[in-house]
Amino acid sequence: MGPQGSLARSFVLSSQKNGSTIMNDINKSGEVKTKNITFGLVFGWIFGVVVGVPALIMLFTKPMPGIFLLLAALIALPPVSKFLKEKAHVSLSKGLKIAVVIILLIIAGVVLPKDQKPTVISATDTQPTTQNNQPQPQQPALKVTAVKLEADYKSNQVAADAKYKGKLVQVTGSVESIGKDIMDTPYITLKGDQYGINNIQCMFSKGDESVLAQVSKGDQLTLQGTVSGDAILNILVNDCQIVK
Repeated sequence: MGPQGSLARSFVLSSQKNGSTIMNDINKSGEVKTKNITFGLVFGWIFGVVVGVPALIMLFTKPMPGIFLLLAALIALPPVSKFLKEKAHVSLSKGLKIAVVIILLIIAGVVLPKDQKPTVISATDTQPTTQNNQPQPQQPALKVTAVKLEADYKSNQVAADAKYKGKLVQVTGSVESIGKDIMDTPYITLKGDQYGINNIQCMFSKGDESVLAQVSKGDQLTLQGTVSGDAILNILVNDCQIVK
């Protein structure tokens, strides 16, 4: 075979090789890339979202446990693992990732405020006692004037709370006003000082409106109720009834 024949044959072989390469490239470009969905991938997304969202909310109320829960959620999320691998060149194995998440959850549980931890009630706490089934006799009401009650709270609120708060009292005084609060609950205020600024506000039930309708400003009344404490200007007395 002459030089021309060898050259032609080489050209044909080269053309065939190039054509085969082009066809392979076309076939590869036409292939659809698939991504395997594994249990670890699905679990990472579910855990990250379920734990991450409450952790973000917890940052504003309980920061310390919220931070550890958020870290555990971030470590479980697949995008974070991909970011660490590509940017920081750090790759966590599945076992190490699970161990870190468990440790962070334990730390979050430890630093959780004590008042947020569930209270365990012992069996003895749930058992009814037979010794205290008898009704306790009602303590007699403390008798005090509206002027005296107001003066005690004005002088020393701490001492007045210790003496009156939560206790049944009978307050006698001059009616300063009759009205309803923003909850439409009727009340009577007894004049506490000479200027009528600091008063004793006695709260009644809505069923007592017909009784209060017969009361007028300036009447001398004795009201019985439970002292709730000082509320800005007035001293509150709840569950009141007219004694006389």
